[in-house]
Amino acid sequence: MAKVTRLVGVALTAAVLAAGPTATAWGRPAQTSSATRVKIVDFKFKPGTVTILVGTKVKWINKSATTSHTSTSDTGVWNSGVLAPGQAFVRKFTSTGTFNYHCSIHPFMTGTVQVNP
Repeated sequence: MAKVTRLVGVALTAAVLAAGPTATAWGRPAQTSSATRVKIVDFKFKPGTVTILVGTKVKWINKSATTSHTSTSDTGVWNSGVLAPGQAFVRKFTSTGTFNYHCSIHPFMTGTVQVNP
């Protein structure tokens, strides 16, 4: 019985490792750090879409050399204010849903936060 339990544990560990550092064996995002990071660079949010679990923080970091940007919810849920190069903004997502956002200085810059239970 101990041998079977050990084999199941090894198989489960292999499945988690094969899924990569950002997923669990059940296919849900894993919490690998205190915040999911979104870089603001070259007039884009990178990545453009992040998928997180409820209770996770998202940290936007302005990596542009000379340009200020914002992270602004399309529905007014949050507004980072102006982020000069090197500045960051963090928001914790406490409810599920799809949250679209943009840079209020450069409205063509858009992104999405998908929050799962």
